[in-house]
Amino acid sequence: MRTTTGLYVVLALGLLASCGKKIPDDIIQPDAMESLLYDYHLASTMSASLPYAESYKKDAYLDYVFQKHQVTEAEFDSSMVWYTRHAEELATIYRSLQERLEKEEKQMKEVVAKRDNQIDVSMSGDTVDVWQDRPLYWLSASPLTNKVVFDLKTDTTFKPYDAMELKADFHFIPSSAKQSGKAVMALNFYFDNDSVQGLTRMVTHSGMQRLYLRPDSAFAIQSISGFVYFMDEESTGTSLLVNDIHLTRYHVKEKEAVSVPDTVAVRDTSRLERKERVVGRSQIQPVRKIENRK
Repeated sequence: MRTTTGLYVVLALGLLASCGKKIPDDIIQPDAMESLLYDYHLASTMSASLPYAESYKKDAYLDYVFQKHQVTEAEFDSSMVWYTRHAEELATIYRSLQERLEKEEKQMKEVVAKRDNQIDVSMSGDTVDVWQDRPLYWLSASPLTNKVVFDLKTDTTFKPYDAMELKADFHFIPSSAKQSGKAVMALNFYFDNDSVQGLTRMVTHSGMQRLYLRPDSAFAIQSISGFVYFMDEESTGTSLLVNDIHLTRYHVKEKEAVSVPDTVAVRDTSRLERKERVVGRSQIQPVRKIENRK
């Protein structure tokens, strides 16, 4: 009898130990797995909508996900096998994913509202992300898929001297030190007197890229446009993933904005002031006239 009781105790302790067992170290941990599955399902959805001529990109979408999370496809597969055998752990991850997707859905509805000019009250804040398109693009050297172009019409929430920042995560594929592809970022302000100020930058390496422009014109901002253009003159097999795109507007306080008339010369009062003006002008293209812009 004592032997039987002792056996039950051992079995009970074994069950408790198995219930409280930690996830093996060679298995992707829950938080990391949630983030990976989010990007994995996003990439799968995007690749499923590709036209037949671009079906070769499907594997590249998933390869990017694995590279981003620094795991191999074999590690992902083995981790999924483990999670499917531990259904409660997998269910917990997918519950969190569901909440995340519902949040994304709400944000997408806000984007649609912006496109329909139903801009939320919060859009009048000092710092607002006004990007109106999807946050991820896959560019190739083909003329049909080598660029992202945007043209944002302003409204009454935009003020003179507002600054804009175009920011995105660039990932050149294949990722190598000798990759031949390059990209050009551009950001332009168009004013109601038909003048424009703009800024461009050449991008040759992967990573977060930022383009910041605060115009010095006191004229009302009519629209803001820009683009990301990918090119590769040496190879046709390269591509560029532009992810996490943001176009942020910053209201500049009146006391920070320097009001200089466009047609009145201002006399220099010191060498320091002259140096500051030269440095400021070197960062942006000068105002130029745009004729017959529609």
